[in-house]
Amino acid sequence: MTDGMVAGGYVRVSGGVITPVNAGGSLREWNAGTTFNVMWENWQNNDRGTLSLFGFGLYADVSFLPFNETQFIKDFTGGPNGAVTSATASNARVIQFGVNTRFRFPAPYITPSISLGFGFLDWHPATINYQAVGGSASTKQQSRQGGVVTLIGGVDKHVFDRVSIFGEAAYAYAYTSFGQGLGATGSACIAANCDLLKNMPFGTIRGGLKVRVGASR
Repeated sequence: MTDGMVAGGYVRVSGGVITPVNAGGSLREWNAGTTFNVMWENWQNNDRGTLSLFGFGLYADVSFLPFNETQFIKDFTGGPNGAVTSATASNARVIQFGVNTRFRFPAPYITPSISLGFGFLDWHPATINYQAVGGSASTKQQSRQGGVVTLIGGVDKHVFDRVSIFGEAAYAYAYTSFGQGLGATGSACIAANCDLLKNMPFGTIRGGLKVRVGASR
C-alpha cells in the first residue's frame, strides 16, 4: 500500500497561508500571510525489498506577513513623538531551512504521513513608518534568528505517472528569545515596548505538487 510511491527522490513544491500562533512580542505587529515551500525527499526500499516507512529530506521556505497597523498603534506607547495616529510598513519576511524526517502510514488510495523537522529561522521585519501627534518618524524591530522545530501532518494522493498532489498542516516553533537587550538598545521601538524578544510559533496550511525525480529504484 504505497499509492504509486516507489523508491527514489521526490520534490515537493507548495504554497499556502502562514499564521502567527498566540503571538507575543514584536510578532503581534504582523498578520497572517503567504508562504512558499520547496522540499526534497529520498525514500529507499527496506531489507524485504518494499518501500520503507521512513523518508528523509531537506526543506526551505519563505513567508511574507503583512503589517498589523491596529496592533502597532496599541503597542507603540512612550515613543518620542507621542501617540501614534497611523502607520505603514512593507511585509515582514520569514525564511526557514533545515532537515526533515517523514513517516508514512500504509493505506489504500492515499498516503497519510507525519514528519518532524529541525532547522534555522530568520525573521526580518520591515521598517515601520508612522505618523504621531508630534510628527512623523520611522522605527524598526530587530531582525533575529534561531533554531526551529517543525511538526507536519499531511496526506498525499498519486495522480499519474510521477506526479502526486498533497495537502498538509504544519506547526513551527522558533527559539528566537535569546539576546533581549543586547542589540539595538537605542531603538525607539524597543523603548516603546513594541519589540520585546519572544519565541516565535507559526501555523501553516499549504498544498501543492510532489514529483518523482531521477530514475526509480
